[in-house]
Amino acid sequence: MKKAVFIVLAVMMLVPAMVFAAGQGETDGDVFRVAVSLPPANNSWQAKMLDSVLEESKKDVDEFSFVVKSAVDDADQLNMLQTFKADNYDMIICLPGNGTLMTPICEDIYDAGIKLMIVDRAIASDKYTVLLAGDNYACGVNAARYFGEKLNGKGDIVALHSYVGIPIDIQRFNGFQETLAAEFPGIKILVEGDGEFNQEAGLKAMSNIIPAYPHIDAVYTQDDETAIGVMTAIDNAGRDDVKFVTGMGGAKSAYAMIKADNTLLTASMSYFPTMGGDAVRLAKEILKGGSFDKDNIAPTYVVTKDNVDQFAGNAY
Repeated sequence: MKKAVFIVLAVMMLVPAMVFAAGQGETDGDVFRVAVSLPPANNSWQAKMLDSVLEESKKDVDEFSFVVKSAVDDADQLNMLQTFKADNYDMIICLPGNGTLMTPICEDIYDAGIKLMIVDRAIASDKYTVLLAGDNYACGVNAARYFGEKLNGKGDIVALHSYVGIPIDIQRFNGFQETLAAEFPGIKILVEGDGEFNQEAGLKAMSNIIPAYPHIDAVYTQDDETAIGVMTAIDNAGRDDVKFVTGMGGAKSAYAMIKADNTLLTASMSYFPTMGGDAVRLAKEILKGGSFDKDNIAPTYVVTKDNVDQFAGNAY
């Protein structure tokens, strides 16, 4: 534990990162120092995650001091993690924008004896203190089974990745592809693309795919905002062959479409960004000496028009 002299409650834009400090006033005793590194808050899931982290980090300021930084890109996140390591925090919480690229610095942090929590997106290593993540493989499994039911086990589909090759993409895509192959061999993936985690990428990927394939039964995406971009591309092309599109995450806009039941978006494989607050609470318990499991995996849900109201309170 380190001495905390001043902890300023601020929300400020810096270059190259958004920096947030939670706490207030001057402390007379030791406090646990925790640094949180998040990827860019450039979609509604990440923005809600940031809000959830900040809300919980403002509590218990007599015991804990939090510094929360939201990176502008992968290079920025790598630099901030290196700085956090050098500053010798009691714990570093990292939601890696790219789990593969962040693996070496995360391993360095762990090897330095600093407690390391990985949130949401895995790194390519088991060198961490604790993991708190959604069940990304199950997201893909659930989506495959949804496709199997909706298409009666037969069809030609498009499948979009989310930043090809990063751990979260591998988990989600493998869950989908492997389940289709094992349980629904009549469903064929015509082509793959990269929808990243935003509407613009979904629109671009699908706009490039549509001209090459005269018939597409459905589209699998790994993000709700990507799914909305895909639907824009389908609409722009005047295509009426696509029966449905699926997303992941739990965006309010996507849930509204699912509830209205008047667009191609019919389902979202969801777990929720409120895990940001859960991560902060778990960090506090660990630093106070509480027991914990190394791997903590939140369940995923298939949200459709039949149950969307049940999950509306968790949407972002």
